[in-house]
Amino acid sequence: MIPPTPSGCEYASNAVEFGPWLHATTRRQRSKSMALRIIRASLFCLAALTSAAIAQEHVKPSIQYVPLDAPEGMSQAVIVQGMALVHTRQLLPLDRDGNVVGEASADQQIQQVLSNLEAVLADAGSGMDKLVRVHVYALSTQIVDRFRQQLGQRLGPAVRPAITSVLTPLPHGKAVVAVDAVAGALPRGNTVALRRCPAVAGHPECADAAVLPCGGVAYLSGQPDEGTLTESAVTRSMSTLMKTLQHLKLSPRHVVQVKVFLRPMTSADEVRRQVQRFFPGQLAPPMVFVEWLAAMPVEIEMIAQFPLPDKPAKPVEYFTPPEVRPSNIFSKVALLQTDRAIYISGIYARQPSRGEPQALYVFGQLEEILAKVGSDMRHLVKGTYYVSDDDAARWVDRTRPRYYDPTCPPAASKVMVHGVGQSQRTMTIDMIAVGRGP
Repeated sequence: MIPPTPSGCEYASNAVEFGPWLHATTRRQRSKSMALRIIRASLFCLAALTSAAIAQEHVKPSIQYVPLDAPEGMSQAVIVQGMALVHTRQLLPLDRDGNVVGEASADQQIQQVLSNLEAVLADAGSGMDKLVRVHVYALSTQIVDRFRQQLGQRLGPAVRPAITSVLTPLPHGKAVVAVDAVAGALPRGNTVALRRCPAVAGHPECADAAVLPCGGVAYLSGQPDEGTLTESAVTRSMSTLMKTLQHLKLSPRHVVQVKVFLRPMTSADEVRRQVQRFFPGQLAPPMVFVEWLAAMPVEIEMIAQFPLPDKPAKPVEYFTPPEVRPSNIFSKVALLQTDRAIYISGIYARQPSRGEPQALYVFGQLEEILAKVGSDMRHLVKGTYYVSDDDAARWVDRTRPRYYDPTCPPAASKVMVHGVGQSQRTMTIDMIAVGRGP
């Protein structure tokens, strides 16, 4: 019990008597106060660290559609984060027996293609409501327009994927439309899962879809090869890609998709068989075929899983194999090292145009879209430049140095095709990018 405080002249002498007790009490109170402050600070730091750890571990998987001024049913950009990504093969309008549905009806073929896509995505743990990107391959711009309309009817207004359209003959001579797609799925597992969907006609040794785990991705630029579409041409191209995988310490089991630009399309089945040989003891990954109009009969590009390092220095890095001469307008390999990616739709000039005006608009629009979604021209990962005449091809090459940082151009393929999916246009670009970061 604290003694009563003395009054008057007694205070001084009593103060001496109780001084040691008062000083001790003050020291204990100060020590207690300091201890409480230390405990509170420690608890605050622990709570902050715990919250950060929980946020890091439980980033909510998401798909964000950014329409901007895109036509109805699609977005200029789609941002996907924290999700596994299903990559499909090129899907044709075939029934389960392998017969074309609606030989005389583009609408029936479109419906069959969409049904096949829906089945393949469901089998891989995804769905049409999680579409990120759609590539449409058709014989005419009218079919492309009908496809977009019917896709929109299936999806509803909330789902607006990035879309790129190309005019090309197809591997089945009676088909007028085909599609491949990227769609989100909840993360599961750490390795690529190859899926063969029994509800869709296909090759028993080839996957209809590959599930890319959440995390890093390697994009290998197109590897062209001269000669004829014989075993040697395809083998040389694939052998070079496999060697690049080895440089990255990857194997065929990391491959998610193989895209083949070839001439003529009637050779697609033979090329597929040759590509399969590079994947012994497993399903071959999903394949896509586009007929290109180039002097070389084949170019092959590849997507592969790239397991992330513990602390990646940058969201995207670029790699040039030792035997390859670097370029200032494209990288041989781009390594996406984040779980957040930005997919850009095929971009067209607003008004019919050619040459420099068309190229400047397309690249300028790309720059504007990237700025609106938190990226820029120094954070490009993978681009495809589709052109339909020599003039457009020249201006793609002349324009890239104006916009790209020569130290970090994206992995890319430039492809001369029969058409770019929109009338009175001869150029379109689609792109994958990452955010600028803080």
